[in-house]
Amino acid sequence: MIARARARGLLVATATVASVASARAEDAPVVEVRVIGDRAEALQRIPGSGAIVSEKEIERTQPYDAAEMLRRVPGVVARQEEGGGQRLDIGIRGLDPGRSRRVLVLEDGVPVAINPYAEPDLYYAPPIERMRGIEVVKGSGSILFGPQTIGGVVNFLTLRPPDRQRAAIDVLGGDYAYARVLGMYGDRVGPVRWVVQAFHKKGDGFRDEAFTATDVFGKVAWDTSDTGQLTLKLGVHDDGSRSGDVGLTQAMFETTPRRATIKGDDRLTLRRYEVSLLHEERVGNDTKIKTMVYAYTTSRLWRRQDYTRTPISGQRYDRVVGDIDLPNGAIFLARTNTILDRTYEVAGVEPRVEHRFSTLSVRHTVEAGGRILGESAVYQQRQGETPTSDAGALQLAESHRTYAFAAFVQDRMAFLPTLLATPGLRLEHAAMRREVGRQGGVDVVSSGGSRTTGVIPGVGLTVGTRRLHGFGGLHVGFAPPRVTSAVNPKGFDQALSPEKNIQYEIGARAAPEKWLKAETTLYLTNFQNQLIASTDAGQTLLVNGGRTRHYGVEAQSTFEPGKLLRLGFALDLVARYNFSRAVFVGGDTDGMLLPYAPLHTATTALDFEHATGFGAQVAVAYTGRQFADPRNTVPDDGSGRVGEIPAFANLDLTARYRHKPSGVTVRLLVKNAPDNLYIVSRRPEGIFTGGFREIMVGLRWDWTGKAKDE
Repeated sequence: MIARARARGLLVATATVASVASARAEDAPVVEVRVIGDRAEALQRIPGSGAIVSEKEIERTQPYDAAEMLRRVPGVVARQEEGGGQRLDIGIRGLDPGRSRRVLVLEDGVPVAINPYAEPDLYYAPPIERMRGIEVVKGSGSILFGPQTIGGVVNFLTLRPPDRQRAAIDVLGGDYAYARVLGMYGDRVGPVRWVVQAFHKKGDGFRDEAFTATDVFGKVAWDTSDTGQLTLKLGVHDDGSRSGDVGLTQAMFETTPRRATIKGDDRLTLRRYEVSLLHEERVGNDTKIKTMVYAYTTSRLWRRQDYTRTPISGQRYDRVVGDIDLPNGAIFLARTNTILDRTYEVAGVEPRVEHRFSTLSVRHTVEAGGRILGESAVYQQRQGETPTSDAGALQLAESHRTYAFAAFVQDRMAFLPTLLATPGLRLEHAAMRREVGRQGGVDVVSSGGSRTTGVIPGVGLTVGTRRLHGFGGLHVGFAPPRVTSAVNPKGFDQALSPEKNIQYEIGARAAPEKWLKAETTLYLTNFQNQLIASTDAGQTLLVNGGRTRHYGVEAQSTFEPGKLLRLGFALDLVARYNFSRAVFVGGDTDGMLLPYAPLHTATTALDFEHATGFGAQVAVAYTGRQFADPRNTVPDDGSGRVGEIPAFANLDLTARYRHKPSGVTVRLLVKNAPDNLYIVSRRPEGIFTGGFREIMVGLRWDWTGKAKDE
């Protein structure tokens, strides 16, 4: 049987302790969709920039959540909103990280957003426990994927089925009643390999926002012929949390920053079912055909107690929080609530073909393919008579559906072993429809549709060798407007244009020695059209308007003095830095920084590991100051919603010991060691804090059987 497919690319960015034992190099590859790949020459081949967080570094870090590792990628801002890691906000190069709307997030090549075209929000965060890696692309390599490509592509990689018996049990516990139990087992039976993993975790949360999460995941791979392989993946995820939408006022933050959540009766529950099937067939030595079929459904119920900041005379309230004598200093909680009940469904098929050939002295690697995708959503909004009601009277009912088509082609042309040019083109078309059946508690008949088409060109150039090369590129980003903005509640097409930008970048990578690597990238992004918020009849919509400009520099380096000096133990230093200036162009906010776009971010990690099994790591992550509004308001208005977000830093400590004969690993994790609280966000309604110290102790057992042919 020929060697199985190995995708190409430039970055494998994370893996968790839960999956490291299942993804060793001796396992035969499994067919999968890769944004980047893991070949040694991948950095030279991909038309664009990237950062590398190696599997070794991830294994040493023992990440608590996905955001912890994504923050180590230059140009990426990542934030977890809750202690359990259920929600993940990702921003790239100055783009607003809110709900990761402007970044295409994939898991094994499958979109993760609840509706990739009509509502690209990331309410489901891929659990880091099931991952063996993450890929990040920020340049013209994004042409191979869509539709949200204005920021970049993040592809989570789940663990592979092993080629022999493997088992693991992992227990982790610590502060705030945090507890997680995980079990994994995989094996090979003849030509079939499989792995299944399940975990359950819970905790009280940093601000008394208790959470639970259960995740079951499985993958089966088998050979369909001497030249083909099929991979089936199934997953179920269920989580719930006390998730309030109101943060602290400025006075509350200054006096009691550790206080519990204001809205203790708010709760968000989410359930997701997913299935995907990926087949790859080789035709001769130069052609590879890959077909992926997938479907998933996400249901979300979010109950939120009603409130106001301006009391109504004669109105009785459940309770009042804050200081009523301060402007915007109090929150008046009503005796009612609002229940947001939503269900989303997505199904798609994506064929791809890769073919290699030569014309005269030029070697070509052409990738072409497309996607047909359908998605739908059903909204219900109900008014409950108590803060804990999950029923309530129906106030709003509507449904959305989208049919989308995409096609792409990219040609990597090798003129010389040291000169690669990679032009590409992508087409995106989406037809959206919105139907409203009830609004304001009254039955209505309202429907309308909107269509959008985007042509997305790009080109990349690489000059040099694997050890030292420069690269540059130009890429057009594209994102269709959300259906609730493109079609108003009365069914009229708002004639919104899709968001578009032009991205330029130039950089260099060097790896002169095994103990030294470095990369620097300069970038410029110009938005031709940015969708901005507007208010219509009390409802926030998006309208055409505004231009923005993003420019900056990304740098990273890896220095391994343990190898250089032959110390007999590993001593590695990894440092990454990003300067990003994202500003409005024109209008009243000309030259102002975009909200939640820090000028400076940096991370560094120093790791020690000895052959006896002992290891330790010190890691620091810094985020520069930000602003919460387009006018860069510095003083707080009292409500906590507007004002500067000062710079902050996280210090994480890790100690570990692995007893190789027994397969037992003991680890001690200290996250946010200084316990210095800071402002993470001022939205949607007030100050949300971070920086809580959390100490955890873990115990893991790994077992590997002999290969079947031994």
